[in-house]
Amino acid sequence: MADGDVLVDTAMMLPNGERVRLFAVESSEYPGGVNYRFQHYDPETGAEFLRYDNTRIPTHGAGYHHRHAWIGGEESVIAIEFVDLETHLTRFETEIRANDRE
Repeated sequence: MADGDVLVDTAMMLPNGERVRLFAVESSEYPGGVNYRFQHYDPETGAEFLRYDNTRIPTHGAGYHHRHAWIGGEESVIAIEFVDLETHLTRFETEIRANDRE
């Protein structure tokens, strides 16, 4: 793999009309060697429910890898551990299933 190689590029609609977007590219500039953004959102309103992403410099007081969640319109950002891309994707997908709003 080389910088810029797309590792994941998936969009899917859930049965309730919400969407999930998973995107990750190889990047030696990012911690863990991957630049990623996983989102769970409402395409009609633009409201986000859950997002995992990372940055090259620590932000949000939550380090390089962090989790955004919106509950009652309020955003919460916390640091999350990044082991590898597969583990991270599994954790994100498990969290979406656990919070199913159907």
